[in-house]
Amino acid sequence: MDGGPSIQAASADAPTVAVRTDKAEAHVGDAIAFSITSVGPRTMPVVLPANMELGQFSELSRTLEEKDLGDGKMRREFNLRIAAYEPGTFEIPSVELTYFGQDGSVKSVHTQAIPFTITSLLANEPEPKLKENAESLPVRQRDYLLIYIACGVAAAGIGAIIALLVKRRMRARKPAAPVVPKRPAHEVAMEKLDRLGGLLATGGDLRVFYFDLSEAIREYLGGRFGFESLEMTTEELVAAMERVPLERSRGVVSSEIEGWLSSCDLVKFAKVSPSTEQARGALETAIRLVAATRPIVVAAPPAAVEAARA
Repeated sequence: MDGGPSIQAASADAPTVAVRTDKAEAHVGDAIAFSITSVGPRTMPVVLPANMELGQFSELSRTLEEKDLGDGKMRREFNLRIAAYEPGTFEIPSVELTYFGQDGSVKSVHTQAIPFTITSLLANEPEPKLKENAESLPVRQRDYLLIYIACGVAAAGIGAIIALLVKRRMRARKPAAPVVPKRPAHEVAMEKLDRLGGLLATGGDLRVFYFDLSEAIREYLGGRFGFESLEMTTEELVAAMERVPLERSRGVVSSEIEGWLSSCDLVKFAKVSPSTEQARGALETAIRLVAATRPIVVAAPPAAVEAARA
């Protein structure tokens, strides 16, 4: 049973999107085929978020199929398998897709929600109940007391030998090397951005350039504000930045960071081909983000310096 397509177009330059399911009702835990289809210009990339909020449903897998329709049109079909683990009547929520508008800005279009029914596996049982307890059987139990005692003595002897070896090794161990202070995150980031600027001047693969540029800023934000950022998605990183106090972020809003990271994602994963001028603009924005959020060093007053010298 087909859940039926739902079609929505946000604006004149937005791709047409449709969603459908292979059925309108399923049991708890059953896999449901959930398809999201977009039709738009072949040169307009369309991106489905890596982590989607599906309410009561969980994503099991996804694939992407693309077909050139001719006349400059491209159909992109995201085929997902989802499942729900509680019975009830729910909605598969609206899904947001991201695309490049005709003016070069990042825009989004939303699908419609789909009503869906999840039934219990016990729904067809008139009076479901547990089976009666089986009769008890006599059990013969062996006495392992002597074996336990022998194993305990052997374990104690092995532990004593290991402790002696560890003690000797600790005595012979050389003094630990001095700890080198960790460099500030903004210094490391500025060095990487400067090196990327040199590579941009010599030409090369801009997609590799965007990968290195995005990683440099992600590493800086995590090191500057104290969270693990390299394994985060763009949505998770933006959510972490929204929790940073305003006096530390100094006016750099999460929407600005999200827009910059999303444009990098389109080049990295949607195979958008940017120009050299666009790559240079992305680099300049990255430098400004680091400069705007690096720590402010307050110089000590002259009286305090003289007192310290004395």
